[in-house]
Amino acid sequence: MNDAPVPPFQPTPTEENNPVIQPAVQVATQPQTPHSSQTLSLWSMILGIVALVLGIVVFISIPAAIIAVVLGIIVLTKHHPGKGKALAGIITGGVALILIPVLFAVTLVAYNGITQRANELQKTTQQHETASTSSDGTTVTTPCYTYTIPSSYEYDDASAHCTTAVNMPNADMLTRITVKGNTGTIGTLQDVVTLFNKTIQNGDPKAPGVVDQETLTINGRTAYYVSYKDSYGLLFGNYIFPDSSASQKDTNGKTITAYTVAGYTYNSGLKALVRGVADTLVIK
Repeated sequence: MNDAPVPPFQPTPTEENNPVIQPAVQVATQPQTPHSSQTLSLWSMILGIVALVLGIVVFISIPAAIIAVVLGIIVLTKHHPGKGKALAGIITGGVALILIPVLFAVTLVAYNGITQRANELQKTTQQHETASTSSDGTTVTTPCYTYTIPSSYEYDDASAHCTTAVNMPNADMLTRITVKGNTGTIGTLQDVVTLFNKTIQNGDPKAPGVVDQETLTINGRTAYYVSYKDSYGLLFGNYIFPDSSASQKDTNGKTITAYTVAGYTYNSGLKALVRGVADTLVIK
């Protein structure tokens, strides 16, 4: 029999009774930065100011005002820093949203008023010009001149200021006689002929240009008669009366330097009618 002493019981090492000592692990945490919330509040204030400054530019001011208010409310409700800027953004954005419709309405009313006034002035001017140019059926009267309407002719109601016309009822341009004021330098008969030729040949290089020219005295005034053929070969006559008085201006404010009586003169009857108007023209 073995009487050797029995060693005390040694438990088998396990994780429970022989724990492994783990080193302490410190989780590094970064402090929360207020930078992002400060940015929100700053943008809220900036956009609110932009909305106020550009109030009438609605496609910019209205979105800016809405975003300014929203960003400001986010900063305040989340208790982020920058509450002062956020509050400024809310106030400026809110004021802008209130004022923008008012400014827009005022601008619209002002624009309509200006447009209406401009139209009234234009209408009044046109009425004045038409009223100052009239006919009693036998005589044409304008601020610049008077003349007698040929027999069987009638006054053209489209006449205005110092540009008038008469014509046979329901007739075409072949019987139309026009009297109008001209601007620019007139010069001598030769100067007038040179200008006519240049103008005619610029339109048609093959055109014959002036075919007849003459200096006349009509009612004590010097007149230049210049005729040329149009593209159909029909003669067109012009009686030009230089006027050095500079007493009248056209509708563009330019000084009238001459008056022209013009019409087709390709036969003796038409030429006599045009000459008849020239003979009765009295320049004021």
